[in-house]
Amino acid sequence: MKIASKLGLSGVGVAPLACVASRCKGLDEQPDFASPDAFFRNESEMIAGINGVYRPLNQQWFNTYYNRSVFDCALGITGGYEKGPQYYKQGAYVSGDEYIIAYWRDNYDGINRANVILEKLPSLSKDAISDATRKRISGEAHFLRALYIYQLYVYFENIAVPTEPTRGLGVFPSNEGGKAKALETMIVDLKAAETDLAATDATGRPTKWAAKTLLAKVHLEAGQWQAAADKAKEVIDQSGLTLFADFNDNFNPAKENQGERLFEVQNNFEKSPWENYNNMHAHYTPTDWDGGNPNTLEKGDGNTAAGWADAWIVGDTKFRALFDNTDKRIQATFMEQYRSKNANGDVVRYDPAAKSPFVAPNSPDRTYNNVIIQKFIEYNIGGWQNTKKNYILLRLADAYLAHSEACANGATGNATLGINTVRQRAGLPPVTATGAALKDAVFWEWMREFAGEAWAFPTARRFNKTAEVIKQFTGRTVDNNKFRVLPLPLVEVDANKNIKQNEGWQ
Repeated sequence: MKIASKLGLSGVGVAPLACVASRCKGLDEQPDFASPDAFFRNESEMIAGINGVYRPLNQQWFNTYYNRSVFDCALGITGGYEKGPQYYKQGAYVSGDEYIIAYWRDNYDGINRANVILEKLPSLSKDAISDATRKRISGEAHFLRALYIYQLYVYFENIAVPTEPTRGLGVFPSNEGGKAKALETMIVDLKAAETDLAATDATGRPTKWAAKTLLAKVHLEAGQWQAAADKAKEVIDQSGLTLFADFNDNFNPAKENQGERLFEVQNNFEKSPWENYNNMHAHYTPTDWDGGNPNTLEKGDGNTAAGWADAWIVGDTKFRALFDNTDKRIQATFMEQYRSKNANGDVVRYDPAAKSPFVAPNSPDRTYNNVIIQKFIEYNIGGWQNTKKNYILLRLADAYLAHSEACANGATGNATLGINTVRQRAGLPPVTATGAALKDAVFWEWMREFAGEAWAFPTARRFNKTAEVIKQFTGRTVDNNKFRVLPLPLVEVDANKNIKQNEGWQ
């Protein structure tokens, strides 16, 4: 997936909801491009446009991936030293917080960009754009609109779903019936995408298998168990893809856009400084780490950690304890040893019983109890910003676990096929449970397989386990009906009288 176009759709049209300001980045010298009627006249302009639809996935420091990571802290499985993770773990977040506002704005920005493309594409003549490019762009635009809607739906549920570009200020869409419309729109979009998209794409753009996998997850959201199982099985049986033998390859920059990695946000600071890069490295790294590979314990460059705080987001020791000691995913998921600058380059190791979250300068201790999540940490890169790891949004494991989840809920099929395939790669014994025990096993497999990938909150909501998980990891008793979703942004509710706040957050 390329998001290199700096022009993209910035400033094209007006943002879709009242709280989102119109943008004109990069358009000062060519202001006529701010009008869709003066752009999208030929194939090259349409390609620039679709490239811009990807941009809101990672367009600022509070990008969609980081915000989802903060939202996971609401469950208590993660927390941290930055204010956002802290007050989410404490349950003190409110509808006016900056993470919710940024997340809402970026996803609606993406929807509006996709809507412009889908409106303009049919009007281009055959002389202006080739049939192959038209089909690809149509597939990508449908897929991305569904993805942006999905990213909103799984946190807020009752959302407004605009399917046409916003043409001016003062447009106030309603979220009445928003849940049903969101599900319907995503299903229609993804059916179009799976038809139009290619089976393979070495550049990282979405393929039909990414569309089918996301569609299976949308069917899970709708409680359409057989449809979810059937779509997931199509991916499993027909894609020709298999899980990497080594779980670590999912997070290896050398393996980007390959194999089971179905869709990922392209990050590379060298190619686009301060535009598309992995800022999760800065949020997860301990400041005393020397930057070397913690698995080989080579000495590092001493210039890799962010240096602003001692890991802005860290895992919870009780969540870490849910991993069997033989689980092969541990090495890729957690940094459990490293050379510490505070310990004169000595190796320090994770111990849940350690006296301190980290090893302080001049301390004789060589253990720490911070659960450092390292799926998106990079080694010896010469500075926290010099990152290349992509943000992975869909993996083949999504299809496997979606199949087991659907079958555990009543769909016809082998309910343990998916979960046991995932567990086999992790070096774990097969699950033989049935009924409620199987549903519970599938839930926790989702949580372990995708730990640190910022999908825990939506998973708990889908399984109706939000209050249960919060109680388990924070000790707090909460109203599940309220806390299973986030509040809609206060600025949106105040500005748009057609938007009704989520239950319990009024």
